[in-house]
Amino acid sequence: MSLFQQLMSSKTRSSGGCWTCRVRRKKCAENRPVCDTCNALEITCYFDDEKPDWMDGGPKQKDMGEAIKAQVKKQASQRRDRKYLEMLESETKMVNINDDTEPPASSRRDRPDGMSGASDTDFSPRSHEMGSTPASSNTNGASPPEVPWHSQLFVRREDPDSTPDVDIHFLMIYLDYVFPYLFPHYRPPVLAGGRGWILDVLQSNRSVYHTAISLASSFFAIVLANGEEQHAQCTARMVHKLESQLELGLKELQKEMRVLNTSKSGFDKRRALVVMQSIIQMLYFEVATSNKDNWRMHLDAAIALFLQILPRPEHWTETLNNLYNPQWPSPDIGLRRPWSTNQAALRFFTATLLYIDVLSSVTLGNAPRLYQYQGNIIPGCPSEEPGIEPVPAAPLFLDEFFGLPNWIVQVLGDVAALESWKKMQKQTGSLSMNELVSRGQVLADAIKGGLQVLEQHPRNHFASQHGFPLLVSDPITGSDPDQQPTFQIFWLLATLSYLNVVISGWQPSNPDIRWPVSKATEMMSQVPKGSCLRALAWPLCVSGCLSPAEHEDAYRAMGQRLGVLQIFGTVKEALEIMEKVWALRGQIDESWDVSRCLNILGHGVLLI
Repeated sequence: MSLFQQLMSSKTRSSGGCWTCRVRRKKCAENRPVCDTCNALEITCYFDDEKPDWMDGGPKQKDMGEAIKAQVKKQASQRRDRKYLEMLESETKMVNINDDTEPPASSRRDRPDGMSGASDTDFSPRSHEMGSTPASSNTNGASPPEVPWHSQLFVRREDPDSTPDVDIHFLMIYLDYVFPYLFPHYRPPVLAGGRGWILDVLQSNRSVYHTAISLASSFFAIVLANGEEQHAQCTARMVHKLESQLELGLKELQKEMRVLNTSKSGFDKRRALVVMQSIIQMLYFEVATSNKDNWRMHLDAAIALFLQILPRPEHWTETLNNLYNPQWPSPDIGLRRPWSTNQAALRFFTATLLYIDVLSSVTLGNAPRLYQYQGNIIPGCPSEEPGIEPVPAAPLFLDEFFGLPNWIVQVLGDVAALESWKKMQKQTGSLSMNELVSRGQVLADAIKGGLQVLEQHPRNHFASQHGFPLLVSDPITGSDPDQQPTFQIFWLLATLSYLNVVISGWQPSNPDIRWPVSKATEMMSQVPKGSCLRALAWPLCVSGCLSPAEHEDAYRAMGQRLGVLQIFGTVKEALEIMEKVWALRGQIDESWDVSRCLNILGHGVLLI
């Protein structure tokens, strides 16, 4: 069930018309055979002359009312999904994911109407004046270019939800609460520019702006309702805000993609980065609110754009350097200058894409598609150590973004690749168990070695030495970063369990599987509530699915520590997956695998 289905409610009353509208207490168009009201909602229209037996004013009528209400919500979600998929299909079909040639760099300096982007991508002469952001498309010249576009987009109406003031509050909720909740490990040092680039992107990328407000609206609605029925009306208003802003975000994304695809001056990497930002932001919205299969199309489009922005992995440093903007940071700062907005955005969204690529490969049962980029961008053994000062251009450290060192993410991708290889070998009838075990042993040794190091040196010396904690304190739950357990150990234990399933099959009682699962269960039971727990959705799910029956309540209790926020993000779906797998206990044979667990809800689940 999506977030929309959990939050939306209908209270309007009317009478007359078809029996469907009567039981819903809605105004009916009264045309036949299907009234316009039911037709628009795509629900069953009961228009028989005789009163149906369920229209008894009692339990049957109540049950039918609930059934029709559920159908309305289901169809509303499906209509939104169809509309979104049609939009993405129409605009992404021109992006060639198999393009192996580097597109020509664009020298275009004009900005077409309706195009948005990070402020340091705007080439207009006034775009970098104090207080200036890219202006909204305006044909009558009523608003000066230095007025922020988001102040021009909205006109004050009687509905206070349409005012910029309300949007500002939701943007602050996004910055203060939602972003840290979704990315609890991302806290770049002040000398690297901090997270200021996020505000810059919100002010200049309209699609990201509206999607951020949608995320903040859903987050606020969940916290406001707190599972209590008396807040249903306020919650419904927040859901309306969410849907209206998401609609605007989709329209802006469509504009951005159309401009990028129809440009006559060649492929513009900066504008492509703007579109990639919007798509990944939309992906996170889908995952946080429903996690249906829409994320796959987002991921396909984002990867396609990334491959055109960076067609060859060895061009990473050059591409990053070319995005520097002299307006900010000033060249006077010298080598210690922070990242510009586009540089910071490319670093963040590249790290995010590589991370999602690995986790999606587990769900999809294939090898990571960006595997060839890992060595250049997130090397397992980087030549430099992370620090509080940015360097002109260098490989990324994923622990700065997701709390996981590069090598842990890589080894998880290697296990997914091994499983993909195993499936292909089985299909061709050429699987060698000795080779499978040999390949798996290399990965197992690396994982166990990492566990040994982490258990002996559990604290991150870099974080404590420079005063920048690895985990951002969750402003909602108030969890203390110093009390967080060793985050990386959980991921390694779950990855080891995953690897042993690939090698030995689904055998929860196998000692090689039982040991890491039991250890993870014991440690996770001590995890405090907060964003750290939300970021453990994948290891929580893998370990939980493999746990014995006596540990089921322990995993249910873990999810309950998030309270109402467990429905925002992936913890709720992780728990639903576990419940489904537990229900099949005794019926699952050795051919079962982790990928089938992550697809057991009828759609692939991306646990990010």
